[in-house]
Amino acid sequence: MQCWHPFKNDMVNCKEIINDDDEELQELRKEYGEVVYMAVTTALLELNEYNGSGRYAVPEIWNWKEERRANLKEIIQYIIRQLKAHKRKRK
Repeated sequence: MQCWHPFKNDMVNCKEIINDDDEELQELRKEYGEVVYMAVTTALLELNEYNGSGRYAVPEIWNWKEERRANLKEIIQYIIRQLKAHKRKRK
């Protein structure tokens, strides 16, 4: 199995960024266009952000109304609302 690592280290911000000179990414851009290239690079960065060692998908809680990741405060508020609704049903 071939290991592919299309990242380079950014010493200023101390994080990994996409290597735009990567041959496979350049080939992807030529063959499928800019939209697919941006989707793949975004997915790679998100996988790297959540689990840099394994790079496997990690579930996350999503705020569908605002189309973004939910923050901790929103998650806690949602759980409290669910508990209150469940409590009312039991009585």
